[in-house]
Amino acid sequence: MSNSIEVREGIRLARRLGYVVLQVEDLDVAADMFTAQVQLQLNERRDDAVFLGSAGDHHWVVLRSDEGVATGLRTMGFELDPAVTFEEAEMFLAERGIPFERSDAVTENRVEQLLRLRDPDGFGIELFRGMIKIPGPGAPKWVKLERVLHTAVSVSDMSKSLDFYLNTLGLRESDWIENTSAFLHATDRAHHSLVLQDRPGQPKVDHLCFQTDTFDDVMRARAIVQAAGYELRDDLLKHAPSGSIGFYFEGLPKGLGIEFCHGHAIVEPDHVAGTFPRTLQAKDTWQPPAGF
Repeated sequence: MSNSIEVREGIRLARRLGYVVLQVEDLDVAADMFTAQVQLQLNERRDDAVFLGSAGDHHWVVLRSDEGVATGLRTMGFELDPAVTFEEAEMFLAERGIPFERSDAVTENRVEQLLRLRDPDGFGIELFRGMIKIPGPGAPKWVKLERVLHTAVSVSDMSKSLDFYLNTLGLRESDWIENTSAFLHATDRAHHSLVLQDRPGQPKVDHLCFQTDTFDDVMRARAIVQAAGYELRDDLLKHAPSGSIGFYFEGLPKGLGIEFCHGHAIVEPDHVAGTFPRTLQAKDTWQPPAGF
């Protein structure tokens, strides 16, 4: 699958995943889960949106509950690579024939500059720079989170999505699980900022991952989630592609898995994407092989 996509030379727009925008049924219920179980800090509340982040970044997750919008992923926000100006990004998108709009409304967006576009499945993509900071110490939290690390989405046409994310945003292939899942990294070289999954049905978000400061923070998060009675989608495991250790629970909106992980790999500049078999061991290297 990966060999069928020609990666063209060009500027690389995305430095890292910075935030996601989620449509939820109930803002209060979802905000409670993200502050209590996910351990985010509520940094701003509006009538139509909740902004959750850290003591530094204004938001890693934005919750909305707009009438007539299906629940799930609405937007992925990628920080624009510092080597690229917004004018260069606009010119590049125009040359590729990608529709976009620009906004400099800091009060509305909480970032200084923003370009909005859409991927082939209609998911919103925002390229931003200059997120406002939250002054002062962070709220007391039992789990220390470093960042929102990646999302995983199922797509309707893997070739079209790969072309967009490789040749428009400038992500690069880290690894594959056969021809079903592509792990893509941005210029910060974290093993994956995005996972594309070739699954039948309506395109949707599978999970959202937060990177913790230590492995102890993973275990603290697990204890909090279990004490609150949330269902674990996957208990402790170690992924073969990235080497990260973590767990998943079933969060909100319904169908969204939330992962806490530690030990996520950094892709070296000379890295060549590999392909893992679609086996349980690729998902969790601690599992014994079949017939053991």
